[in-house]
Formats: sequence, structure tokens, C-alpha cells
Amino acid sequence: MITLQHAPILAVLVGALVLGMHPPVQAQSTGSDGALAQIEAMMTARASATDTATAQAFDTALQDYERCHWLLAFEQLVRLADRDHEHAARMAMQMHRYGPGLYGQAFALSPGQVERYARVQWQAQVTQATGAR
Repeated sequence: MITLQHAPILAVLVGALVLGMHPPVQAQSTGSDGALAQIEAMMTARASATDTATAQAFDTALQDYERCHWLLAFEQLVRLADRDHEHAARMAMQMHRYGPGLYGQAFALSPGQVERYARVQWQAQVTQATGAR
């Protein structure tokens, strides 16, 4: 039977499920501490997988850039920058600004993207300057 003492745990579990995190099935309940530990482990694993996928996507974009596949690299950098990737935002902004002169083609960004990418870069600089994480 679910009681009010289970409410915080249920709220976290529902939130985890809404975000697409599915807890591993266990044969026996380990109590509230065990449930929270499971959720914490799931969130850590998901963050690690996301970080790895993001790093791989950025590496792929850099490889395409180095091979002079400018448009493909730009498209990949924009996808990463749209998810607040600092280095991708910086490179996408530079390609947008200097495209015709350096690459012989224009790379379009919307005014909203320019604003967002500038904010991402500014926040990264503030974080680095203050040592905050």
C-alpha cells in the first residue's frame, strides 16, 4: 500500500519516467534509501551516456570541418549549439560571421540562434572566470 511517506519517492520516480529514465527492475524493494540510490544511479548513467554522445558528435563535426566538409560540419555544430554546447556555439558563430570570406559560402543562423549562442559563450566565460560549476 502506498502511503504519504512514499510521496517524495513517487514524485522522483514519476519525474524520472517522464524524462525517459526507466529504473531497473528489482525482485525486492530496498526501501526509500535504495530507491533514491537507484534513481541517482540512473541519472548518472544517463548523463554519462549523453556526455559521451555529445563528445562523439562534436568530434564528428570537427572531422568534417578538417576535411573541408564545411556545410556538413556547420549543420552538426548548429545541432550541438542548439543544445548549449559552448565550443560548437563558438564555431557556428564564427562560420556564420566569416563564411563568405573564409569558406566561399554563407552559413545562415537565425537572430534567435545568434543571441542564444552568444549567451552560451558568455555564460561559459563567466563560469570559467568565477570558477563556478
